[in-house]
Amino acid sequence: MTDILAAPGTSCTKLESLKPAVEDIVTRQAGLVDSAGVPVTPGLFTDADAWHQWWSLVGGKLVFIPHNLNPASINYYDYTEMTWYERPLASGRPELIGPYIDFGGADMKVVTASLPVNHGQRTVAVAGADLSMESIERTFLLNLGRRDERVALITETGKGVASNSARFAPGTRFQGARSGAGSVPVPAADLAAPPWHLVAGD
Repeated sequence: MTDILAAPGTSCTKLESLKPAVEDIVTRQAGLVDSAGVPVTPGLFTDADAWHQWWSLVGGKLVFIPHNLNPASINYYDYTEMTWYERPLASGRPELIGPYIDFGGADMKVVTASLPVNHGQRTVAVAGADLSMESIERTFLLNLGRRDERVALITETGKGVASNSARFAPGTRFQGARSGAGSVPVPAADLAAPPWHLVAGD
């Protein structure tokens, strides 16, 4: 991918060659990944000031999702101001963003995993994938749903991701302690932000 993005005079049409790799990821993740793609650093391409190469599952098929990248348009989609784009650029490491409603894309509640794509010393794009909240919650409940104590999966900011109790509803702010007794960090490779936690409550 970096070779495609770094080639002089690169056209945005060349990113279509990434579709088989994205399709393989979506297929192997069995419903966890709803969509994925590569928004590039503005000014990288000769035929587009900005480009957001993104595919989503629609009717069981992976299709390209066009975004309005015209700054003069009322429906302008400025991906460079999205947290999932800004944070990996700033940290230089993978990030997990959400959960949130993706009004600019799939209009679904998602968690976005993203990381910077570098060529030498230069960041040329951000690779991202939207993770299905439904799939995350289903996996959580399958493994922890029958436990007697209330358990919640929370983000580094204390936002609930999944829980076996209505008291800790997904998307709401967890009011208890996020660390210490009753809290276990969730292992994650090389994330810039502190890890998510599993917390038990009364």
